[in-house]
Amino acid sequence: MIIPKDNGYYENFQGYDRFDVPEPIYRVTGGQGGESYLIVGSEKTALFDCGMACWNRELISNIHEILDPLGKTLDYVLMSHTHYDHIGALPYLIKEWPEVKVCGAEKAVKVFTSEPALKTMRELGDNAADLYGADSGPVTTDGLRIDIVLKDGDVTDLGDIRAVFYEAKGHTDCSASYMIEPMKVLFLSESVGQYEGPGRMDISVLKSFRQSFETAERMSAMGAKRIVSMHYGFIPEYYNDKYFEEYINEAKWERELIVKCIKKGFSDDEISDIHDIFYWEEGLRAAHPYDAYHLNTMITIKLVRKEMEEEDGKL
Repeated sequence: MIIPKDNGYYENFQGYDRFDVPEPIYRVTGGQGGESYLIVGSEKTALFDCGMACWNRELISNIHEILDPLGKTLDYVLMSHTHYDHIGALPYLIKEWPEVKVCGAEKAVKVFTSEPALKTMRELGDNAADLYGADSGPVTTDGLRIDIVLKDGDVTDLGDIRAVFYEAKGHTDCSASYMIEPMKVLFLSESVGQYEGPGRMDISVLKSFRQSFETAERMSAMGAKRIVSMHYGFIPEYYNDKYFEEYINEAKWERELIVKCIKKGFSDDEISDIHDIFYWEEGLRAAHPYDAYHLNTMITIKLVRKEMEEEDGKL
């Protein structure tokens, strides 16, 4: 198994291992960026997210190490959303396992046919490869596809295990969470944040703060036994409810920070500089390239401006 180097940025709860994964789920993450988990059912297998393109070789090797001794193949890819750090390795997976079925939200189909979106994926993927020194060759988006469009409540049957798809908007319109039954392991959408450790949360609301709060409330009410946060891993069971409370509080704080800056007449660039003071740490570079973080920040600022204009129009 190729284990990604610990960049030392994320913090663990005392005495807790965020990568202590319950079988038959296996962490197969290739490197920095989004996490990837292989779910092995009695009849079928599924991969939750693919990570960055630059780590495709490591990801594929890790998957083979689990599946080959079992005589199994990769049957499904379950997509959380269409950002480069979560689907970057998908073209390489499709090449390795041509029969794999890629599952995702309807909006993902449009994203994968949008050349501007694909261009951004390639550019951010290349930037990440340069930053991490990954020798994976030029990043490609060729062959990206959705084979099965999932709707809220749809089930991907793996035999003794089922993956239930839930729309989970806020981060993107294609964001989704998956509940693995009967284990009740919930792979969260990035619409409810990226955990970085106790008391540390990256928000990244790009489409709607209202939708992100609704998603948090819905996920909190699902009664999951274990929850998995994007980029972080498994959260301690005793912290499940606290997670969503922490997310909502932090998201409200970030939005209010941007609102105050807008009311003071600051430009988007000025607000971004202020946002950096509170949210960007040099250590974060080991986990997220600044270009991607900055792009998301600018989108969030414009979103808050739009939401404020809509609120003013209702008065």
